[in-house]
Amino acid sequence: MSELSAAALSYLIAFADDEHMIGARHTSWIGMGPFLEEDLAFCSIAQDELGHAIALYELVVDSFGSSSELVTPIDHFALLRPAADYRSCSLAEAACDDWQDALVRHWLYDRAEELRWAALADSSNPALAAIALRSEREEVFHRAHAESFMSRIASSGNASSIALITDSIQRLLPLGDGLWDPPDAEADAIAEGFVTESSASMASKWKQDIAQDIQKWNLPVGLEIQIYLNEAAPSASSFGDRLQRSEGFDQFLTSLQAVISLDPEAEW
Repeated sequence: MSELSAAALSYLIAFADDEHMIGARHTSWIGMGPFLEEDLAFCSIAQDELGHAIALYELVVDSFGSSSELVTPIDHFALLRPAADYRSCSLAEAACDDWQDALVRHWLYDRAEELRWAALADSSNPALAAIALRSEREEVFHRAHAESFMSRIASSGNASSIALITDSIQRLLPLGDGLWDPPDAEADAIAEGFVTESSASMASKWKQDIAQDIQKWNLPVGLEIQIYLNEAAPSASSFGDRLQRSEGFDQFLTSLQAVISLDPEAEW
């Protein structure tokens, strides 16, 4: 595979790290969901997201080339970098220890993925375009799952459940700005045709999608969230989200490294 530009690598690493962290966070609900069907659904979704991360990491590592000092096994790149070298966003890293938070984050994130994969489906890099098309077929199931569950709660008439979901939206939706924090040199990646749409443009579409869902489900979100959704793009203060690790990230990364650290040179 030909070497990727610095802009393309930056873009890939940010997306791959998002997929890695969201998949790893989803796995915490395996065996812990509200019922067995949900354990199976989240297990499947987590597996898909981690598979997407692997596919993107493969492009990154292959691009380093055999003669580069950066050459490293994919698992080492995925798991053994210093915490400061990751470029995942806050929404993907968030623990979401309560079920309603995990569900709302699932809905918000997969709504964004629809746009992010579409922006790569016509990439000038054929390998990336193929990954995007394959991943989007799996994402159709992810969105259907999230939307079905959210709709079921919104229409349940259970005031307590609706209040919990609404509270989660109030707290987690602003973290969505980090999804659209553009990786370094994104404009160059767009100019190369590596990605076909800017983060700012996708952010506006994402907010419209989220607003339409909230309206469709008649969820009683507050004025602050309505104002946020009417903003065209993330606020400038959110930029830099990918350069800062969220609270508890070091401990989370250590937990992900528990097995590989037993023998980093082993072929597991």
